[in-house]
Amino acid sequence: MNKAAMKRNKEDGTNVSAEVLMQTRRISKAEYFLRLLFPARCICCDRILPFDIPLEICDECKKDIRFLRNFEHIFPAGSNIRKVYSAFEYEGNVREAIHRLKFGETPHNASVLVDLSFPFLESFLKNETFKSVMKYDIIIPTPLHPRRKRQRGYNQSELIASRLSYHMNVPALKGVLVKKINTPPQSRLGRGERLINLVGVFSVKKPGLVKGRRILLVDDIMTTGSTLEHCAKALKNAGAAYIDAYVVAIRHRS
Repeated sequence: MNKAAMKRNKEDGTNVSAEVLMQTRRISKAEYFLRLLFPARCICCDRILPFDIPLEICDECKKDIRFLRNFEHIFPAGSNIRKVYSAFEYEGNVREAIHRLKFGETPHNASVLVDLSFPFLESFLKNETFKSVMKYDIIIPTPLHPRRKRQRGYNQSELIASRLSYHMNVPALKGVLVKKINTPPQSRLGRGERLINLVGVFSVKKPGLVKGRRILLVDDIMTTGSTLEHCAKALKNAGAAYIDAYVVAIRHRS
């Protein structure tokens, strides 16, 4: 490495760290060069990050994250879901990261948000009170209509569910719960419209995979809870034993 490159590395704080990591075999040569070509960026502000940062969020943005006081919440929209688990307020940098995930073509944000929240949820749920109830057979993401999924290129809830599956060692099944009608986005509707917008639009394509199963239903955001409730109703009608939900963030509206 020449002197000019070494000087540049000291200024941007990236490549020197990568060389150290490679020499200590914490990353491979292939990963080293991949990171040179495509450096990691903060999921909130898009700033280039050092090689050795554990999560793709800068320290400055991490300070702005608002955690919820409690990670377990009473479900506000009906009786088909027992409890909702979430770590974040839908504010500030979490809001920005989720917006980028949904509309900014940054699917990797899903993994980072789950990785950031899961240790807090896991610590909370290791309490003896919750060991008996935190048992799931399958994880199911809330579905997008096929047309919406084609437009976006992916379903963010499927990505979130996949990462939760990795952490929890519980299979995530996509394509079991489907959205039959391409409804207007919930974010554009008022509370009353949200409650009726999704009536009858979800169905279970493979009831045999749901019957008698303990299910963790996954979405990115919960506002009124209407999406989760209608999804859970379809799962209950297909014979699910019980349903809890995990969302990355909860949005509180006055």
